[in-house]
Amino acid sequence: MIYSQKRKNNRLDSLSKHFKNCLTSCLLFSLLLTSALHVDAQVRLQDPAERETPFIENLWFGGNINLGFQGSNNYNLFFFGLSPMVGYKFTDNFSAGPRFEILYTYYKAFVFNENRNRKANVFSYSGGVFVRQKFLNQFFVHGEYNRERATFPVRDFSGNFFSENGRLATRSLNFDNLFLGLGYFSGGKLGSEIVVLYNVLEAEETLTLPISIRVGLNYNF
Repeated sequence: MIYSQKRKNNRLDSLSKHFKNCLTSCLLFSLLLTSALHVDAQVRLQDPAERETPFIENLWFGGNINLGFQGSNNYNLFFFGLSPMVGYKFTDNFSAGPRFEILYTYYKAFVFNENRNRKANVFSYSGGVFVRQKFLNQFFVHGEYNRERATFPVRDFSGNFFSENGRLATRSLNFDNLFLGLGYFSGGKLGSEIVVLYNVLEAEETLTLPISIRVGLNYNF
């Protein structure tokens, strides 16, 4: 009788432990499931502005048109250029990227030893990198370094021009340019901009001025 009672008590203890283990497992599973659902809900309800921005959405695209003319007593020139650029926005206000340019220039100069005007149509190319920092909502500081392959008329020490094969004599050289300046943009997804720059490394051999004004468009800037 006593032995039977002990077996019954042992069975009850075993069932009680098994029930406690099952209850503990169910509670842990419920806790983990609740936590997972809570994290998933937080991700789904997360502010879109706080999520990681895809690479393409941090890019902006732009392009400038360079247009101008200048002259003196013995020469005149007209230039027109196109320059595409792509910037990556490291922050909302700071961006950097590559910029390329092709520039057409028309020269008309007086050749002293021939006592007549000669003309030349030339192209120049450049490529480099730029940085921009926005401020006051619609203004920005622009810095740019590029390497330029420029073609321009040949002159002697007195400033006289030469002719070659019936046209104004020209030559091509490589230059380093460093532009610094300020710009204004209209804002919006697609906007316009104007930039005034000074080339602190302007070469003395060229006839262009160190100050340049660029007008263009930008997208997602």
